[in-house]
Amino acid sequence: MPIHLSLLDGVQWRGRPVVGERAQALLAALALACRTVNADRLIAEVWGDSEPANPAKALQVLVSRTRSVVGSESLITEGGGYRLAVPPDRVDAGRLHGLAGRAWALLVENPASAAAAAKEALALGLGALSPAGGGPLAEVRRRAERDLASARVVLARARSRSGDHGPALPELEEAVRVHPEDEGLLADLLHSEAAVRGTGAALDRFERYRSDLRDRIGADVGPELRRVHRELLALDSPVRAGVRFDTTTLLGRDDDLRRVRALLSASRVVSILGPGGLGKTRLAHAVAREAPQPVVHFVELVGVTAPEDLVGEVGSALGVRDSVTGRRTLTPQQRADVRARIAQQLGLAPTLLVLDNCEHLVYAVADLVAYLTATTRELRVLTTTRSPLAIAAERVYPLPQLGTGDAVELFRDRATAARPGVHLDEDDVRAVVARLDGLPLAIELAAAKVRVMSPVEIARRLEDRFSLLRGGDRSAPSRHQTLLSVIDWSWNLLGERERRALRRLSAFPDGFALDAAEEVLGDDALGDVEELVEQSLLTVVETAEGVRYRMLETVREFGRMRLDRAGETTDARAAIREWAVGYGRRHGARLYSPEQVDAMDRLRSEETNLADILREALADPDPEAVVVLFSALGGYWTVCGDHPRSIVMAPAVAAALSGWAPPPRLLDRTRLALSIALFNTMIVPLEESGTLARLLSGLGADSANPAVRALVTALLTTVSDPEGGLDVLAADTDPLIRRIALHWLSHGRESAGDPVGAIEAARAALELVGDDDGPWHRAVLHTQLAGLYAHLGDSASAARHATEALPVLERLGAMDDAIQIRTTLAMAALAEGRRDEAARMIDDLEALASQGTYSEVLSVATGRAQLALADGDIAEGLRRHRETAEVLRNLRVPDAFTPWADLSEVIALSAFAQYSEGDDGADLFESVRAKVLMVFDPDRASRDYPVTGMVLAGLGIWGLRKGALPAEEAVRLLVLADRFAYNQFTPTMQWSVLSAHAERIAPGVISRIEAEYGDRRGPDLLAEARTVLERVV
Repeated sequence: MPIHLSLLDGVQWRGRPVVGERAQALLAALALACRTVNADRLIAEVWGDSEPANPAKALQVLVSRTRSVVGSESLITEGGGYRLAVPPDRVDAGRLHGLAGRAWALLVENPASAAAAAKEALALGLGALSPAGGGPLAEVRRRAERDLASARVVLARARSRSGDHGPALPELEEAVRVHPEDEGLLADLLHSEAAVRGTGAALDRFERYRSDLRDRIGADVGPELRRVHRELLALDSPVRAGVRFDTTTLLGRDDDLRRVRALLSASRVVSILGPGGLGKTRLAHAVAREAPQPVVHFVELVGVTAPEDLVGEVGSALGVRDSVTGRRTLTPQQRADVRARIAQQLGLAPTLLVLDNCEHLVYAVADLVAYLTATTRELRVLTTTRSPLAIAAERVYPLPQLGTGDAVELFRDRATAARPGVHLDEDDVRAVVARLDGLPLAIELAAAKVRVMSPVEIARRLEDRFSLLRGGDRSAPSRHQTLLSVIDWSWNLLGERERRALRRLSAFPDGFALDAAEEVLGDDALGDVEELVEQSLLTVVETAEGVRYRMLETVREFGRMRLDRAGETTDARAAIREWAVGYGRRHGARLYSPEQVDAMDRLRSEETNLADILREALADPDPEAVVVLFSALGGYWTVCGDHPRSIVMAPAVAAALSGWAPPPRLLDRTRLALSIALFNTMIVPLEESGTLARLLSGLGADSANPAVRALVTALLTTVSDPEGGLDVLAADTDPLIRRIALHWLSHGRESAGDPVGAIEAARAALELVGDDDGPWHRAVLHTQLAGLYAHLGDSASAARHATEALPVLERLGAMDDAIQIRTTLAMAALAEGRRDEAARMIDDLEALASQGTYSEVLSVATGRAQLALADGDIAEGLRRHRETAEVLRNLRVPDAFTPWADLSEVIALSAFAQYSEGDDGADLFESVRAKVLMVFDPDRASRDYPVTGMVLAGLGIWGLRKGALPAEEAVRLLVLADRFAYNQFTPTMQWSVLSAHAERIAPGVISRIEAEYGDRRGPDLLAEARTVLERVV
């Protein structure tokens, strides 16, 4: 957008100088005001103390002269004054002011856009003259100086937040020197200093600032700096599985955090030791969040009831295959195998493994930890336990009780939250905490009672209650008795109905909603829940799906202990399983219906509960529960695109349903469960595929439900005739069968390197989609078409289909599909030169990516790398590509997805081939070359030709550009990649780019090889590709 009026570097109107100080002052005054300015004020601003004899006449003459330059349409008379009818962004000073303000506003939410706005502002201010004297023009330039200073600070802060710490550091140091009290600014400086000079330098600066602040005003740093201080040691931590964030401030544990971190830096195994209720778990989460290791896994063991189940639980949490079986426990041989896989997984990168609540499995945990530390190099293990592991590698940290000062602060904080404005006398509060043994849980429960009692009354009740309960079970360890006294105190304030409610509700694995409580407790559940909330035994949590109730861990443990003591455990678990089965049946039945969106929301809110109960049902086994729960959850995971969840469960489902005959009422649920499991074993071939197919075939496709009949028919036909079955079904008279067959054919043709045929099938399937199954089927076909059209370079069609798909995918929670389609569009925009649009898309991607999955990491990181290359920042682009390849090399993916794990290397290799100096990137070439023959193994059960073609393209362009392969062989690999319809995912892998390199280095070779291959494509050239690779590899 062109500038009409320049005020910063001289005064010009559309490039023509505006002559005369008065005319310049007039334009500056009007530009500064951005509104109508009355005549008297204009006279005062333009002439100052040198007012003319006839001010009104002089102003009219000045306006007339100025209009001869800017035009009467730009300087208009309005309401007794004058206005500059030029938008502020057409005035250089106005645009600068707007950009500086926009940059500041964007800094928190979008640092990249803030940096872009700040850079534009600084570029606009190049050559700006310094303000001299008074008057409107000087004021405009003084404001511009302030705007430029602000833009410099924003740019430095945005660079820091975007990871560009080198150039940010000196600017931030200067800004902090000018604004030493700005803690937000200092926070950004600390991040950049840690990145450039090391964490120690940043921590030193932080300590100097904090000491100075305490000396000067006796205050501590604010919450933002405290947060940064906690984060300094975890800046490079891409994986934090199972780690939770605090919902309230962790008080009184700063010294403990420092000491545990110090122990972990020097010891392989550290155990936080102490009684329940002392805060071991919360401290462990805090340590895990700040851990310097790039990978942290936090595994809760509270739900593991037998030592034999420990290895399976840890393996399941880490995503190790075969951790879940249809049997109650793993056999000794299976445990040994899974244990070895766990060690292999944990040995991929420096890792912190946190095992929480180990005391009831202490011997099994000790055995597992001893094995893991002996078989991995860089693993650290942190446990929370009431009993030490007693192994050679262990260092014990006995967690102390809170001191009186910290206990008082904790009581005050929680009491004020419970009843704002409550009067808390210091002596009364000390009297309460003195009787609670410094146990945070007890203090929090007591503080919550200020809703209905004064601290004096709480202290009195505590005294009576401890007298009543002192000693308790004399056979129990003393460390148990204090905790039991604290919980028993609240327990004894409940009536029998509420006690029963607490016992039964403690059996929920992951909290519950009110409707679940009503099914387990009965019609008056609301009153019971309200009373438990009042007694602080339940916590109310606001979620996107509504209000849920959770128990503190120790309360849940206490409730389960009481449940066992009352002999109600079996009944309670049966009631909760009955609720889960009913819940899964109701909402699973709505999953492919016009009520699909609500059904997805309902299943999402209870996913963890249902999955845990499904695992129990698989272990029992309970086939009826399995088919209902897996058909619901498997359908939910299918819509979400979370196929690995179903893949991991499939073997256990096959085992649980083998030899079982479903009753008539569950025939369709069983067909669905088997179909979901079988479909996922077709994505990732498993040994159980045959068993699942046999079970499904035994039930047949004769269902009264047309959708079930169509799905089963398609699956059984595909299994029995994998080569031509779908082609036959594509002509079936049943439109549902035709739609499924065409949809799967589209994917099959795409994998075979036939994008045109894939589009034809997907378009035909889309015409058959109705509204009865919900919006997902239509959206997923639009997603397929968007990717296919983008592959062919038709970005307009791709965008049209993406526009149809994205709102549905994101509303349903199918974020993996949404991220992939957004990435495709962003890369297409970048390849077509729409840089700013691509940058905005990548910013949006980063905001959506929150799970750290393979797809998210590849999409966002590759987008940033390609954007840097497009901007000419070669070093940054290559650095990001290499970093992405290294991260994804260590990211957990199912075994059968290994080819996908190699794609980041291939994409990086292509970028290095075209942009790196010398042999930088040769390690990537060697890594890909070492694995390529496995990718082309003729015995592979399935093959994705576009993905396989990417490998050929990466090897070919490196071999061609770097001379690592004979030129003709390298070009042959490129032509084969094109014939495989390779995925041109990034601008650096576009065929137009690669073929141009080939024509420059080896003119005419592409045409000759293409003529040699004739019309052969994809599968017809597989043997040829392998022959070429065997020659060059």
